[in-house]
Amino acid sequence: MPGNFNAKQDMNIMPLDTVLDTVFLPSGQGRVIVMDAPPSIPGLFARLVSLSMVRPATPAPDTILENACVVYPGVTVDPDRVSRFRQVCGYDMDRAHVPPSFIQSLFIPIMSRYISSSFFPVSPMGLIQTAQSFELVRPVEPGFKLDLYCRILDMTRTEKGLVSRFLMEAAMAGGDPAARAFDEAEEKDLVWQGIATYLTRSKIRGPRAKKQPPQDTPLPVKEVIEVPGNTGRRYAAVSRDVNPHHLYTWTARPMGFKQPIAHGIWSMARAGASLGKAAGYPELTGMDGYLKLPIFMPARITLGYAFSETDAGFELRDEATGVPHLKGSFRFSSTAI
Repeated sequence: MPGNFNAKQDMNIMPLDTVLDTVFLPSGQGRVIVMDAPPSIPGLFARLVSLSMVRPATPAPDTILENACVVYPGVTVDPDRVSRFRQVCGYDMDRAHVPPSFIQSLFIPIMSRYISSSFFPVSPMGLIQTAQSFELVRPVEPGFKLDLYCRILDMTRTEKGLVSRFLMEAAMAGGDPAARAFDEAEEKDLVWQGIATYLTRSKIRGPRAKKQPPQDTPLPVKEVIEVPGNTGRRYAAVSRDVNPHHLYTWTARPMGFKQPIAHGIWSMARAGASLGKAAGYPELTGMDGYLKLPIFMPARITLGYAFSETDAGFELRDEATGVPHLKGSFRFSSTAI
């Protein structure tokens, strides 16, 4: 529950490799920005492109990271949207509760608002999600209204580039959400909380340390998953994550990809759908996902996993080559829902 998920201490969301000389932490009096509607897609892309021309990939050492929180109050968990999410991610259609990965998708507008704001000091273009971790505090049903909160935890310079970690919180709607923006988790009536980790690649001066490649022993393959070429478009329609590299070949190539790639959170949700079924639909308490190599669509991928009493290690790999796309853990209670 909230006390078990200490975002400020959890540094295992992504291996930080060699941490260089600067870790940026938010400071100062908390600033709250309240959204009343999601940003328009054309206007958002225009702003992101223009900001990428003037903001650096890495902040200067004397940069002050503002302590800011974006709040999106009263977001309805739309039953039709939940149903379409279940379809595209492979969840059973007759379950009562909302897939926890669906709640992650609600943060697309609020994340977009955050990285396009004046208090985000680096270029919003080129952010690559490398990990996602979440805890489900309690099950959510379609029709619930939620207040969403997003703020940055830290930025860290590593030998691969700048790592930015964001705290995301979803609470039952009510009261004055802006006044609760910086409250502790226990005071917000949370239903879900997570950390999203992003990498901004940048050139690092100096020699890089040579490392032994990590041992990579595949888990037992339990399922082969077909990923049709339109998966990115179907997921974008329900998640509203319409980044061009997920849609078509002709929109992916200008972004540096030979084919469209699957959304990282889709791959995490798709794995979660199969893991929940294999475990007998227990009460999910949390998942961690570490995004590795992209899934170029169309694709055939394998899901491997190994269960213990209340958790499972899992991975998605390319069926033909065995290269990893996603590795993570799936945590649950002994209670079926």
